[in-house]
Amino acid sequence: LDGVECPVPLNKIPIVERLNNLRINVFGYEENEVFPLYVSKRVDEECVNLLLIANEETQHYCLIRNMSRLLGDLTKHKTKHHYCYRCLHRFAKVEILKEHLQYCSEHSPQHIKMPEKGENFIKFQNVHYQHPLPYIIYADFESLIVKEVHTSGNTEIIARHEACGYAYIIIGPDGRSVKPIAIYRGKNAVQHFMENILKEKEELAAKLTSIVPISMTPQDELDFRSATHCSICKKALKGDRVRDHDHQTGRYRAALHSSCNLKFRLSKKIPVVFHNLKNYDGHLIMQEIGKLKDYEISVVPTTMEKYVTFSLSKRYHKFKVSLNFVDSFQFLSTSLEKLVQNLTPDKFNILKENFPHHNISLLLRKGVYPYEYMDSHQKFDEERLPSIDSFESTLTGSGISDEDYRHAQTVWNYFNLKNMGEYHDLYVKCDVLQLADVFENFRKLCQHYYGLDCVHLFTAPGLAWQSSLKMTDQPLELFTDINMHMFVEKGIRGGISVITKRFSQANNKYLPNFDASKSIKHIIYLDCNNLYGASMVESLPYGGFEWISADVTLDWIQSIPQDSSEGYIFEVDLKYPEELHDLHNDYPLATEKMDIKFEDLSEFSKAVLNGMKYTPSTKLVPNLKDKKNYITYYKNLQFYLKQGLKLEKVHKILKFQQKPWLKKYIMFNTEQRKNSKSAFEKDFFKLMNNSVYGKTMENIRNRVDVQLVNDEKKAQKLVAAPTFKRFKIFDNELVGVERVKKCLTLDKPIYVGFVILELSKLIMYNFHYNVMKKEYGDKAELLFTDTDSLTYEVETEDIYEDMSRHMDIYDTSDYPRDHFLFSESNKKKIGCFKDELHSKPIYEFIGLRPKLYSIKSERGEKKTAKGVARSVVERNVRHEDYRRCREELKSTREIQHRIQSENHKLKTVKVNKIALCAFDDKRYLLDDNVHTLAHGHYKI
Repeated sequence: LDGVECPVPLNKIPIVERLNNLRINVFGYEENEVFPLYVSKRVDEECVNLLLIANEETQHYCLIRNMSRLLGDLTKHKTKHHYCYRCLHRFAKVEILKEHLQYCSEHSPQHIKMPEKGENFIKFQNVHYQHPLPYIIYADFESLIVKEVHTSGNTEIIARHEACGYAYIIIGPDGRSVKPIAIYRGKNAVQHFMENILKEKEELAAKLTSIVPISMTPQDELDFRSATHCSICKKALKGDRVRDHDHQTGRYRAALHSSCNLKFRLSKKIPVVFHNLKNYDGHLIMQEIGKLKDYEISVVPTTMEKYVTFSLSKRYHKFKVSLNFVDSFQFLSTSLEKLVQNLTPDKFNILKENFPHHNISLLLRKGVYPYEYMDSHQKFDEERLPSIDSFESTLTGSGISDEDYRHAQTVWNYFNLKNMGEYHDLYVKCDVLQLADVFENFRKLCQHYYGLDCVHLFTAPGLAWQSSLKMTDQPLELFTDINMHMFVEKGIRGGISVITKRFSQANNKYLPNFDASKSIKHIIYLDCNNLYGASMVESLPYGGFEWISADVTLDWIQSIPQDSSEGYIFEVDLKYPEELHDLHNDYPLATEKMDIKFEDLSEFSKAVLNGMKYTPSTKLVPNLKDKKNYITYYKNLQFYLKQGLKLEKVHKILKFQQKPWLKKYIMFNTEQRKNSKSAFEKDFFKLMNNSVYGKTMENIRNRVDVQLVNDEKKAQKLVAAPTFKRFKIFDNELVGVERVKKCLTLDKPIYVGFVILELSKLIMYNFHYNVMKKEYGDKAELLFTDTDSLTYEVETEDIYEDMSRHMDIYDTSDYPRDHFLFSESNKKKIGCFKDELHSKPIYEFIGLRPKLYSIKSERGEKKTAKGVARSVVERNVRHEDYRRCREELKSTREIQHRIQSENHKLKTVKVNKIALCAFDDKRYLLDDNVHTLAHGHYKI
């Protein structure tokens, strides 16, 4: 141990291993749980297992002589088992453990538990989500943007944000405001807000915790006795019926089962809704929250400093009442301006209620505000609207239109405003009222169509998932076998994004510079309507999981019916014959995650790097290499074999029951969207379909455990615990402590998401090989794909004439009505392909790397640059810049501004960021700087 401090920190154990030629594993123990803290990467050396014991003052190591006995005692099993030191799961046989390690070694060490048999089903059980929360608060802060400048690397801080005012309104059970809207402008705005909102909480807590006895009319009593089914679970009522009533009013509601009534109790939560809480207002509140010593603080974190939601709780008699801070942007992920624009005028009831004697039409749009001009409280005393130039924003790089400025002047004059302070008050008031109307209408849609109040949940995916479980009434079996879960987990691969040809120029009769002496080429940009929705209406797994013998024939695999009630996930070895490489080069089958090393790059690619450091990384790469231990759904395997891949070995087969159980939910939303009268409702049903997919493959390994602490003793205890990972001091009153999760229960039906992803790829592969390649052969070249889109260069006389022969697979409802291909027969039909340019011909395509391309067309320029603000791309980057970058192989930088937080202090920063870069390692770039080869191609 020479030169190593004692007790040895975990990050120094590799040194001890090297000095002593040992393999050391360290485990923690807390609250009757053993969990791995450090698991050696060494294999052959003598193994030493240590237990780290800690108290608030010190830590020391104990030798574990018998791991099986330690863990066996904890799990009350007397027989000896073989344990995986990475996840602490036990196995009866060494062979099964070795098989398990193939999957487990890909994950960080973590104590894993699986659901118990008999309790391993997920279904809709949160019946209290059907109970609308009676009170909800809508709020918003405004800030002064105070200029300050200092630089760090490529980032320059140019301003800090200080809250200068707020507004909030409380909406009651009847959808109307409980009291007049509260508005404040002045110093210490966040402190003032917290003091007032906690007073409101006290008043609302008194209402929520007082229960008004039931009061039944003779008709109520008759309804109760004549009821045949429970209004919650819809099952028959027998002798266990009870009277359910509204605890706030005493009114009788319905006859329920006693058990359902217990679950349907009124939640003691009071949501406080901000639009963009996670990225803005939440940081302001955190600057004061540490002072609230009498409240329990809890967060649902995504990082140490960003929270999906957080709450302040306090006990009132036997009830715990909490303020739950909710981000409406997590449900409606667009600007409030667009949300207000999409809501029809008749839906702004709260706004009208608060402006009963005014011309409401002036307020049925988002106002404008000179954010960056307002840099001091003195500006509130100015008695006229500042000039139009004062409304310019460094964040967007633009100002407001003349029309917007005239509107601001009209509002100023109509409301007879005296100064900018009154303009601020009106602006923040309208923001809050507009948010209240938007979100209350969202709540009503959720309650009407799904019978759920969205504010019981935190995000759109959570809401959509619960809605789908409730509507389909389909129980989903959860894995109890850890190897089944890790088997499926290993096979999860996201969407494919790749540039296959870096430059293409069209030449056809629809273009102004058509040259008839040259070959005729079209560029067509196609997008699949609701790709994941098209996958979700297919048969999906729901239970009956079992391993079956891998000793099967090729004929048996190919004979499994497409509509089979039994599905299969295979682990196979596949050979990619060289004779397929040229045909499949554009869009290789069986995509997989790859570590792309420097030696995998072409000489041209290395030249593009031009001395820049190359860091190998794991990426999802379509390639032509043979596949080893490839995990795939049986329909995909059948397709791959039909296209010419060779099956060399079957390692494993997981069998299950399947049916299109999610189809009812997806088609319901699709039909409702088609029949919607407003843009707001159209977007709502689109959201409810698109959001459900994310929950089907939720990776709970990515969750972090962060506690916010405003008590010194508690902070010391958390820091001294073996689970301590790191801490961050936000201010003198608040510290964040991140901990290692002691134990993780894998209780998500990830098999659903796996099959959805496989089917989505199958839809795209089928279109490429059985439509485009079948029609055009090598006359069609794929330029790029990005999950649900495919863009081709096609040598043909008339691409639109060709499409007319396949109108069953195209949605041309966005074409001009006078276009000969216009048809509404497939409007919004899931799985159909549509022309993203709506019949407007494309002139040219330039692709640099995935999600970094430009398309020039009759409609203008469509440009993407991942990681660069859209406003910067639209304002500063031109199609010609992409051309120059590709031809000259020089990266470009752009200045962009953004708001970021450090220790919950909000600042505007200026970042000098790489925008365009010609380097792409997902393909083997050829010397002509146009064509590429898939990795694994025989020509490499």
